[in-house]
Amino acid sequence: MWRIEFTSAEFLPYLPEDAQSNPGVYGFELAHWLSRALMERGIATTYPLGEDWGWLLEYFDGGLEVRIGCASMAQDGEGYTGRAIDWSIFVEAVHAPGGLFTRSRKVTAPARITDTIAAALAAKGIRPDRVE
Repeated sequence: MWRIEFTSAEFLPYLPEDAQSNPGVYGFELAHWLSRALMERGIATTYPLGEDWGWLLEYFDGGLEVRIGCASMAQDGEGYTGRAIDWSIFVEAVHAPGGLFTRSRKVTAPARITDTIAAALAAKGIRPDRVE
């Protein structure tokens, strides 16, 4: 799994805390922006899907499924102070199962997607605090 962490006020939530999936769990604005940024660069994902930990984008290419997660690393209410908060984007790729009783297996995240995410953030002036 590939992961990038950064600090920014760029993607702060616009809906109130009680509209979030969990207190302090933001990320819709980041996921929505990222979906559009990827599409502008030829990578079509799903619309953001809400999860209890943040927001998920999915990309499918034949038997490959790529999960792109977007979430804040913030405390309850921290997204409404106007100050920058910590964000995380992860990319996890799996080969889809071949049959009904086979398991999907994790594979290396495609460099095309991770490089595109890093480039889109850089174009916005966002530098990562950490990349794994």
